[in-house]
Amino acid sequence: MNKIYLTAALLAAVAAAGCETSNRDYSSSNVQVVDVTARPTSIQPMTSAAPAAVYQNGSRAPVYSANTTGSAALEPLPADTAVSSQPVITYAEPLPADQSVVSAAPVYTEPAATAAPAAASSGAGVVRPYVPDQTAASGDTYTVVKGDTLYSIAFRYGLDFRALAKQNGIEPPYNIAVGQVIRLNTKASAAPTYTVKKGDTLYSIAKQHGQSVDFLAGVNNLTAPYTLSTGQVLVLSRQSSATTANRQSTQASVPVAGQTAAVSTAAASSSKTSTTASTSTSTNSTAASAATDSSTVSTTTVVAKNPVIVSGATRKVSGVTWMWPAKGSVIEGFSLSEQGNKGIDIGGTRGQQILAAADGQVVYAGNALRGYGNLIIINHANEFLSAYAHNDVLLVTEGQTVKRGQQIARMGSTDAKSVRLHFEIRYRGQSVNPVNYLPK
Repeated sequence: MNKIYLTAALLAAVAAAGCETSNRDYSSSNVQVVDVTARPTSIQPMTSAAPAAVYQNGSRAPVYSANTTGSAALEPLPADTAVSSQPVITYAEPLPADQSVVSAAPVYTEPAATAAPAAASSGAGVVRPYVPDQTAASGDTYTVVKGDTLYSIAFRYGLDFRALAKQNGIEPPYNIAVGQVIRLNTKASAAPTYTVKKGDTLYSIAKQHGQSVDFLAGVNNLTAPYTLSTGQVLVLSRQSSATTANRQSTQASVPVAGQTAAVSTAAASSSKTSTTASTSTSTNSTAASAATDSSTVSTTTVVAKNPVIVSGATRKVSGVTWMWPAKGSVIEGFSLSEQGNKGIDIGGTRGQQILAAADGQVVYAGNALRGYGNLIIINHANEFLSAYAHNDVLLVTEGQTVKRGQQIARMGSTDAKSVRLHFEIRYRGQSVNPVNYLPK
């Protein structure tokens, strides 16, 4: 009987201790208190989109590790991995009655997304690293700026203007618009080459490839008697993209980017019919400066009714009759090096006459090409372009037809270290040594 009373006393003491513990105030402690009477029917994580959880050591707290794939998201550790100090997700649900109480875990939040283009994220809360669009322009394109013509763009990159027009689907008279992206395709447009073999001469090579001896000499900077050596690599001309219909087509006006057809036509018309000289001054637009160079050159154009035409010695090469564009000494010669001089520089005095080297049509008159200053480009028979750079004053406009020996500009030093004329001849976009075309 005494044993029964003793057992009852011990049970009463344990019950009293339990009641005292349950009445304790936990508001100032870090221990989590849960109400076991309110169990939800489903688990709802506090985060908007949490990955599937892996529970460790009997706890409801999932453990995550850093992802090694470069993503900002986290992924579960294997089930047998020990609990680490990585942040975990706190769930708004009570612990089961038979689970020990654990300290409150820090709430997991997704990493802040960095500035990235739209559609850079995949799924809620998961931000993938930004990857640039690999299909974007790779530097083999050109964006048209105000004042450009198709001819000036082709000249800038040493391309045949007809081939450039064809690959961009641009039909004569070659209208282009500011902001238009032109595909250059420079690799495909590269000129073919020929390696000299034993017994070859420049004449035999020219005949074999249907090309002009004068061109091969000019583009390869060769002088008579054109001595060659075995293994020497010669540049050949590009295949002509001209047809019988467009070999010589004179346009009433040359379309200029940012200029309406009416304005362009009026300018060409005024160059032929005006009774008094007109002067206009303009500068590159902000877009043009950004696309070419930070420096800006002022262009002055003066168009007179009766242009001056000067006679002089001539030389006919490749069907075109040429003459020297200015009087003076050659102060810089032609070079074949990649960064070398693509023409010749003739020294002179400011205001000196600059003459058209051959009959043709002005296809560019402006200053949008870096390093050329006030520039004029003339088209000859759709095979050759001649260029006249660093002018002080221009005397012609786009679309105007000019005669050999006609004064087209006054010598200056725009974008140059001294007063000079920089003169170039291009055949199907390829630079040739002008000395091989000009009279001796």
